[in-house]
Amino acid sequence: MGTLRAHCTQPWGAMYREILVPVDNSELSNCAVARAIELCRRSEGRITGNHVYAARLHDVRFRQLETGLPAQFQSAKEIKRQR
Repeated sequence: MGTLRAHCTQPWGAMYREILVPVDNSELSNCAVARAIELCRRSEGRITGNHVYAARLHDVRFRQLETGLPAQFQSAKEIKRQR
């Protein structure tokens, strides 16, 4: 730990110019975002968030919800466009 502390007290400079943060709205993800913000503030870097999901898993749920859509969104053409 002593080495880590010594390293962290060094000037930041451009140590982290860009950080890619995977996000999924979980508590851990929110912590990762907060840490990335902290690092980028110190080094004047840039953050890019990336959220990926399995479309097949969501497709079933979307189909279940379609019946509750307002009439203007229930046409086959509109539903296809939204998928």
